[in-house]
Amino acid sequence: MKILFLVSSMLGGGAERVAALLANAWSARGYNVTLMPTFSARGECVYPLSESVHLDFLSDHCPPAAGRLTRLRMLRRLIRSFHPDVIVSFLPHVNCTAVIAAAGFGIPVVACERTYPPLLKPPLPLMYRIGRRITYPLASALVGQTETTARWLRRFSGQALVTVIANPVVNPLPSQAPFKRPDDFVPPGRKLILWAGRIDESKRAELLVKTVARPGLIGPDWHVALVGDGPLRPAIKALIDSEGLSDRVTLAGFAGNLGDWYQRADLYVMTTSFEGFPNTLLEALSHGVPSIAFDVLTGPAELSKGGTRLVLLPDENHVEMLADALESLTADAGRRDELRHAALKTNEDYSEQAVLAQWDGLFAKIVKPGGARDPEGQLANGERA
Repeated sequence: MKILFLVSSMLGGGAERVAALLANAWSARGYNVTLMPTFSARGECVYPLSESVHLDFLSDHCPPAAGRLTRLRMLRRLIRSFHPDVIVSFLPHVNCTAVIAAAGFGIPVVACERTYPPLLKPPLPLMYRIGRRITYPLASALVGQTETTARWLRRFSGQALVTVIANPVVNPLPSQAPFKRPDDFVPPGRKLILWAGRIDESKRAELLVKTVARPGLIGPDWHVALVGDGPLRPAIKALIDSEGLSDRVTLAGFAGNLGDWYQRADLYVMTTSFEGFPNTLLEALSHGVPSIAFDVLTGPAELSKGGTRLVLLPDENHVEMLADALESLTADAGRRDELRHAALKTNEDYSEQAVLAQWDGLFAKIVKPGGARDPEGQLANGERA
């Protein structure tokens, strides 16, 4: 099967990391996979790809400073040339473009939302919100990562099939530069409370900093590390300094070897205000890290398995709730062990094999036997109809 996988970029982020995982997994199955970032500034791919995955930047086919219409025309030309059996796209602006570019070719398009759209901050520009309403009913399938997102998609899905497919967990996690050793940031002998993600408004890293600033909350044998980068990193650094926490809270920056951090961690804390699907929380659980998260609208509750696999806090009175949870767990090694064993079961529920089986089921419903056809009846393998 030939898959054209459209993403905005491969510069970093949860959606891009999952795109790399899926592309590698499909390629390992013998599928012909082309991964095409559509971002006009091109960029690079920061995630490791199999040699059998063809990475093809749309920008390499367009003249410098090409406008949207020129890029759309080029994408349409490339789709016609490649003749994939199915197009998979991530993120709303790429989804809209994919549906328009593939119109009339008879090629099924699977448009995937990677967040819960109503809570996206900042909101999607009006042009794309309108475009989504127009194009999504024309897709063959719409994929959300949680049932909450799927319910939202069904409101204007038209004839498109709506389904839920979660992200796969991969152990061990792929690693790439920059490599940052946890022991270079965490003093010897201290247990680690880990936070990981993009440091922006939606991730609410300040909640963890404000919580551990409470005198006597956690013992001196614990250390906090925030792994990631983003626009609010200077503000978080200022908060750490103002609270006098520079010897107990570390900003490690972006690390390409998160698996090493999960293996080193004794607790994981997720403070995000909303999620499409909490990749880092799933990764932490799959490594057996006892975890704490707020019960935001989508994501953590699904992973918690009724609250048995992690500590799920009400999304209110955040510092108070988090303080109670941290004080309890840091003092209770037995409870941490219970959570560690329960968390490891996510490796079964979200295994690559289980998730790929869901994708196989979707492809079986929408991909036509014999391949896609263009408007002139040209088959994907080059034969005439």
